[in-house]
Amino acid sequence: MADTPTAKTALVQTAKAGGIASTLVVALTQLPQPYAHWVEIGLSAAAILGFMATQIPAPPAGSKLWPVYRVLNVFAANWGQAANAAILMRTKAAATPSEPKAN
Repeated sequence: MADTPTAKTALVQTAKAGGIASTLVVALTQLPQPYAHWVEIGLSAAAILGFMATQIPAPPAGSKLWPVYRVLNVFAANWGQAANAAILMRTKAAATPSEPKAN
């Protein structure tokens, strides 16, 4: 498929995700208490915004709500865009007939 990333791209994306996750774990476990609590609040807020972003459909381009949706996606680490992209890819894959495979 054209959308399938190369092995190098997949490795880089996995390393980035692992680095971000380990940084957050270190921030939660090694920061002194008042700061660790603020990190917990920030991560909770990002998780709530991320869930909201996956449930709200993307408004049409040029809509008055488009800037609000973009801000929500930025704060939610683009979860909404990822969910919308996954839905669009599934819809596209279901709409196009699959090619017969040669044996």
